[in-house]
Amino acid sequence: MTDQWREVDPLSKFILLADDDLSDLQRTSLDVLYQPIIGVLPYALINNFWRMSHEKKTHQAHSHFETLSYLSVDMKSFYDARLRLEAAGLIKTYIKTSDKGEKQYVYRLVSPLSVNDFFMDDLLSVSLLQVIGEDRYVDLYNEFIRPGFDLSEYKDVSKNFLQVFNIRDSEVTNTPKAVQRVKNSIKDNSNDVKAGPVIEKSDDFDFNLLLDMLNQSYVNTSDVKKNINLINSEHQLYGIDEIEMAKLIERATNVTNNVFDPKNFKILVSRKFQSNALNVESRQNSEVTELKSETKSIDLTKKERELSNIAREYTPLDFLNKIKGQNNEFVQETENKMVNNLVEMQFLNFEVINLIIYHIIMDMQKPSLSKSLFESIANDWSRHSISNAEDAIRYIKQRKNDRNDKIKETKRNYRKPIKRKLPEWAKKGAKQKDYGEIDKKDEEEIQKIINEIHSDGKEGGR
Repeated sequence: MTDQWREVDPLSKFILLADDDLSDLQRTSLDVLYQPIIGVLPYALINNFWRMSHEKKTHQAHSHFETLSYLSVDMKSFYDARLRLEAAGLIKTYIKTSDKGEKQYVYRLVSPLSVNDFFMDDLLSVSLLQVIGEDRYVDLYNEFIRPGFDLSEYKDVSKNFLQVFNIRDSEVTNTPKAVQRVKNSIKDNSNDVKAGPVIEKSDDFDFNLLLDMLNQSYVNTSDVKKNINLINSEHQLYGIDEIEMAKLIERATNVTNNVFDPKNFKILVSRKFQSNALNVESRQNSEVTELKSETKSIDLTKKERELSNIAREYTPLDFLNKIKGQNNEFVQETENKMVNNLVEMQFLNFEVINLIIYHIIMDMQKPSLSKSLFESIANDWSRHSISNAEDAIRYIKQRKNDRNDKIKETKRNYRKPIKRKLPEWAKKGAKQKDYGEIDKKDEEEIQKIINEIHSDGKEGGR
């Protein structure tokens, strides 16, 4: 599988199929929910495909080479990105081989799931939870999913269509030919592509054994059976066996009514997985863990929380344009390139890159992003595992606090220099001190020594 990308000829053609335009909700789902899972390049590729599907004639062939050039990637990167989109259920790939062995591709664009359907999909919601963490996952859930309303005490008095609109009975029972032709055309063109990712049932997990263990507990197994896909997804993602799975299901079940809570179950599994991962990481990177624990203790102000929310709403280039636009400045080409390069490396999340931009331009009052400073901060934040906007702000504040502490310590240890008076002999215009004449006897002795030195020199020269 690792070398299958070589089979795709960059000069080969492909056709894009898109049944519908993206709605605003589907666009939000793609931008906010899918993007953390699929990654930066697949996100750029699927957006480019949607744009291309609308700008040219229907079923017009495109060149892979043009797409590679537009995205500035090689074929292997393109192929890997395509696989991620296929796995996420965002595209379907079809291949036709001619008699000459030439291949033509068809990429059918599949509309992203709506926000509600996304959170109901086990694979996608679990994957998102794994990538962004519990806190952010719950925030997104609360932001997009509206709370339910109990209508049990209300009576439905809504009128149906025929009670309001006048339609002849003959046209309902005998569909007009024009309507029937359109219906048949839609059926012929539709392949009934299912949205969302698909996963095969695991052969190494005994679901019946799990149910037998749960039958010995207070868990209502009928609720568990309804969530077999969720349990299968968690098993394949994290390798959880039947015994451990039963324990997690018990913990996710309400003791008072024995109702299994899938949302709580996902969070419990994520906590366990992240806990195991953090234990390993803490042993390998004790310095990083210690630093993050310090920065976590720093509370954020209301404005800082607002900044972190804004940082999550924009791509880095859009964020850079917003920041510089506020200062009546334009984005330089070198700045665009720097930000793009950092995004493509996928070392830092969008929101973290946005905080680097904000820190340099707003905090440090720099008129533009210098390459050395931008890359230096990015390397430092990557080394210290800064993964979200809140951690970035806390880290900035921690560094400021440390710097202020050093300045205070330096001031405490600073001593005022002592003013020393120049000696009289060093002052300008001072009269040189008379040390007296050399004693006559001493002068004769010195001359005697000089003569002896000269005498030795002459003898050596003979």
